Amino acid sequence: MRATEEDGTHSSPLPALGKWIKPSQDSAVFTPYIEQFSSLIVPYELVLSATALLDEPLHQFLGHLSTSRNPVQNQLAGFLKIQIDCLPQGPASETRFLQFDAPLGLMIAAFQFNENLPAESRLKQLYIAQVPLNTLPTELQEDVPAPKLVREAGKGDVYDSSVWIGLEPTYTPWHRDPNPNLFYQLWSSKEVRLLPPRRGEQLYLQARAKIGQSGNSRIRGPEMMEGAERQALLDAVWSAEAPEEILRVCIGPSDALFIPKGWWHSVRSNHDSGCPNASVNWWFR
Repeated sequence: MRATEEDGTHSSPLPALGKWIKPSQDSAVFTPYIEQFSSLIVPYELVLSATALLDEPLHQFLGHLSTSRNPVQNQLAGFLKIQIDCLPQGPASETRFLQFDAPLGLMIAAFQFNENLPAESRLKQLYIAQVPLNTLPTELQEDVPAPKLVREAGKGDVYDSSVWIGLEPTYTPWHRDPNPNLFYQLWSSKEVRLLPPRRGEQLYLQARAKIGQSGNSRIRGPEMMEGAERQALLDAVWSAEAPEEILRVCIGPSDALFIPKGWWHSVRSNHDSGCPNASVNWWFR
């Protein structure tokens, strides 16, 4: 749904909508305004095939970085290669998941690398995931002010907030949050699938049981993003076997979705062509 003020009118778009990303060719790139923050350190996620030989766009991107005239990009190429080489090998049918901190300049370079390439040759699934807004420079924080709903609902306490920027396909697995959540789309589009607390947990436990695992649904880790558990959760929520009662909501730029406390949900981009996708959210009490 489109974010609205109390009088029912559409709220003003967040400044980030027009300041952070701009269309280019068949993709998009960061604006010069964002490029000035290239040294900002942010958390990354990268989903890889089980064997690095299958990730040809990734190898091309590493080559692009290593031959750049920018010494920082040269260093990033070496750093990223070391991180990838340290990952354990796995079955060819499974994925691997890498988390690391690096400058925003890495994603800027990735956007530029993809800009003029066909979809099949683009780098994909590199994600700046869950960057707390209060760690961003003041100028960027001012580009994503908390909407009126967040500021005035409940206790008016913004518990936490994050920005998410990645190369499609982007994906957040089945989980629940301990606080209400307002999710706002900045660039491209995503689909959110949801179930209320009890039914959502049943679906989670059923998926885990299929791979012979149990455990506490309140304690989640990287295992949900790789291997058998990733596939089990994908199948449970996004395949034809997903329950009929699961709620499906598509959101595009300036659309916002309220996710009640404890509701299970998974978020996935609507496209997988390696183009940019960006969102921001606020958890509040």
